[in-house]
Amino acid sequence: MKEFLQKHKVLLYAAYLLSLIFLLLGGGELITRMKGMRPWRISDVPVRVEPGGKFFRKHPTLGYASLPGQFTVTLLRTNYSFHVTHLPNGLRVTHPLNTYDPSVRKPEIWILGCSFTHGWSLNDEDTYPWRLQEHLPEYEVINFGFSGYGTIHSLIQLREALAAGKKPEIAVLAYADMHDERNTFLRKRRKSIAPWNRLGPLVQPYARLDNDGKLSYYLDEVEYTEFPLMRYSALSHFTEIKWNELEQKLKQSRKVSEALVLEMANTARQHGVKFILATIGKDPQMLAFAEKNGIPNVDISVNFRKNPKYMNLPHDGHPSPLATKEYAKHLEAFLRNGQLNEHPAQ
Repeated sequence: MKEFLQKHKVLLYAAYLLSLIFLLLGGGELITRMKGMRPWRISDVPVRVEPGGKFFRKHPTLGYASLPGQFTVTLLRTNYSFHVTHLPNGLRVTHPLNTYDPSVRKPEIWILGCSFTHGWSLNDEDTYPWRLQEHLPEYEVINFGFSGYGTIHSLIQLREALAAGKKPEIAVLAYADMHDERNTFLRKRRKSIAPWNRLGPLVQPYARLDNDGKLSYYLDEVEYTEFPLMRYSALSHFTEIKWNELEQKLKQSRKVSEALVLEMANTARQHGVKFILATIGKDPQMLAFAEKNGIPNVDISVNFRKNPKYMNLPHDGHPSPLATKEYAKHLEAFLRNGQLNEHPAQ
């Protein structure tokens, strides 16, 4: 027996280590499941778009943009529908389609942002750019917002619109901290939006800070690489989540967002355009950053936790018509308090 043990010492030691590893993994799997973690399941996109079934189109610099036209979008979990009208340039209407007259020239207010600005899960007339347009008829309010956009999309839109010879009186960036992960396009963001390729081809621009603290820009397909076995193992899924959180810290997503905001402010200033940062989620840090850098800023957010009616429940977690009324009210008050010209040029 002693000779057998000595002869097969390495194999026995390896078997012991493997048994210990399997025991630890099994225990970790059990504990992780007891804490409520489950293996990863690919999220479905329970959305129907009519006509055509698509909502996105490819764009050379934005990666993707909205399809022009009129659409009915149905959220299948509650069978709730809303109506969306995009102009030929893809931007959402801020007043009835039949009232657009190219011969009428008004000073413009551009609002750049994400689905909160675009108005996902809301009819055209319930979006806050539409409501702001109703309160400021002497201006033309332009809604640049779209689903999934981050600050980097807003910067690209601002640059390209100004380069095309257009010039608003005011450009408003509607910012929330959820844009940080969009701006660096890390694993967590890829994981959440990859299923949305079903509504059209998704490509994502993103930015990173180089060693000198300067922005570098990239463009990549929306694809997601899973951790091994995470569809079957809660422990693997938990490990992947923690890895994603670590990546978020290492890539300095907030600093990237701040650099993008500064770039937008500088771009607007170079073209003689007033730039305003409006936070649509409580973010004292970003407001302080804007203040420090001489950027006019305002908090137009609502408290979703305090008043769940600000969310479009039970259909969707996006802002409700009640919330957009507040956004428009707060933004209008700020604009009227010294930001708008008393007698806008026609």
